[in-house]
Amino acid sequence: MKKKFKVKSLKLKVLIFTFLLVTCHLSLVTCVDAKVYIDITSPAFRKLPISLTVTGHREGREILEVVKNDLDFTGIFYPIEQGAPGAELSARIEVKTSNEIIADVFVVDLLENKEILRKRYNAPAKLLRAVAHSISDDVFKIVTGQNGVFRTKLAYVIDYGVEKELHIMDWDGYNSQRIVSKGLNLSPQWSHDGSHIAYSSQRDRNWGIYMMNLTAYKEKRLFSSQSLNLAGGFSPDGLLSFSSSKEGSQEIYVIYPNDGWTKKLTNSSGINVSPVFSPDGSHIAFVSNRGGSPQIYVMKFNGNSPKRLTFEGSYNTSPAWSLRGDWIAFVGRKNGHNQIFLIKLDGSEMRQLTDKGNNENPTFSPDGMFLAFDSDRDGSKGIYIMRVNGEGVKRITPKDIKAMSPKWSPYNKSKK
Repeated sequence: MKKKFKVKSLKLKVLIFTFLLVTCHLSLVTCVDAKVYIDITSPAFRKLPISLTVTGHREGREILEVVKNDLDFTGIFYPIEQGAPGAELSARIEVKTSNEIIADVFVVDLLENKEILRKRYNAPAKLLRAVAHSISDDVFKIVTGQNGVFRTKLAYVIDYGVEKELHIMDWDGYNSQRIVSKGLNLSPQWSHDGSHIAYSSQRDRNWGIYMMNLTAYKEKRLFSSQSLNLAGGFSPDGLLSFSSSKEGSQEIYVIYPNDGWTKKLTNSSGINVSPVFSPDGSHIAFVSNRGGSPQIYVMKFNGNSPKRLTFEGSYNTSPAWSLRGDWIAFVGRKNGHNQIFLIKLDGSEMRQLTDKGNNENPTFSPDGMFLAFDSDRDGSKGIYIMRVNGEGVKRITPKDIKAMSPKWSPYNKSKK
């Protein structure tokens, strides 16, 4: 097992190298217009018709399909064929290949007859999809003024029965790589800079909290006891929340990974689990049955002023904060099945987003536009993504694997 695990570490180094390389080898000449074509913060916007075309080497067709799928999934673009009437923007991709891929991209505002983006991408041929996602990011940004999520990743768990492995994949389900294979691994959590992943792992019959340095591929055990210890989430300054039953009842703690300093935040007669920091680190959402059934609560970062958030239904779990901290996604049981809901931080405007099968473990994309979750709606449990209004649901993991517990990465900090 040790040898097998070591081999996987080499693969991970390749993954991290790949994650960074396409950015390092981008050479560019960019012309960016300050105009925002679509205000994605507006409650009502129309889809922008865009003509996507490619010329040059045959790999260009694959790049074009990736870009088309990326933009189409956002729900704010309306890709149309070359020459079809109605396009307001055109994006032309010219692809050359030798030992690497060279893609020149030209985006034109057809209504004003003005070029608004010109950029060259070059990277090793094996990074074709990364090049395509980078093009999608740039087209998205020039249209919306916001960063795209097309080069972000999802950490998730594959259940093999006796083992649960931790993996990372692209946001659209491609390029899955194993990160941790030994033990029973659960609840992956990204650090805010994307450089580390914390997770729970059962080894030698003990549950521990571990953290993986994704740059050095070095694992560190943060906490362990002969009890159930489950990772929560990181604060912006690197504090990690977790739950532990080391003193009997399941309570919430925080720990500084650097020195192991630990503090207990709750002390109630009930079960307290799933603690996650708000985006600004000022509050923690968590699950407690102190009121008689599992419900979502919110307290200050130091454990003070706990306040119950959910009151409908007798089973509400798995809280996840939105980008701005004004909404919380969670799992609620309705008609005997688990569904994804949204609720405002003041407890108002609760919305049900799913209605098929059992849907669990929601996680927001770093721009707040999408949610990933796991579901058994197609029979076997897999990872799905959807827009934050519940539309565009798409399975991104194969049906022959049992996948669960997705966690969306922050933006790639190496982007330029």
